[in-house]
Amino acid sequence: MATPHSTPIPPSSNPSKSPNPQPNDTSLTGPRSLRQFSLFLTGAALVSLSIFSTRRALVRRYVATVPHFFQPSNAPPRQPFSLQKEAAEALRIATVNVLSFSVMMGGGVLWAADVGSLEEGTERLRGMRKRRERSVRGGRDERMDGEVEREFGELVGKSLREGADKEKEGGKEGRER
Repeated sequence: MATPHSTPIPPSSNPSKSPNPQPNDTSLTGPRSLRQFSLFLTGAALVSLSIFSTRRALVRRYVATVPHFFQPSNAPPRQPFSLQKEAAEALRIATVNVLSFSVMMGGGVLWAADVGSLEEGTERLRGMRKRRERSVRGGRDERMDGEVEREFGELVGKSLREGADKEKEGGKEGRER
């Protein structure tokens, strides 16, 4: 029995249990979409940092080659130039740029393809591979082929009958004139 001072909580106002749980929410602002989009945003942040690092390295190299105000322009650079160090730095910068861009693109593709986890992605790839193998081997369903052939035959027959009927009508009209 309920006491006169207590009121029952309606089921729709209980925040812990929603009446219609939707784990596969496909809206753009749903938790699943935002979790997927976070990988893209992480990649975008990494791209921004790699661009900043690249700019800083280029500016540092440019400043090292600019002579002082009263230094002759034909004097050798203040710091010795090392090809090995320059090559290693260029490789490092290029690697960081490519990896950050690939993280961003991978996150964008996963978000666009609506893949939420590694297991879901592997299941989709397995399904795609099975469909491809089936089509390569010619493993089509015989009933499907029969239905398609029958429908195509009906369509062609119908169009041929309509064409013949129009031809007959056109021939009759031509004779009456």
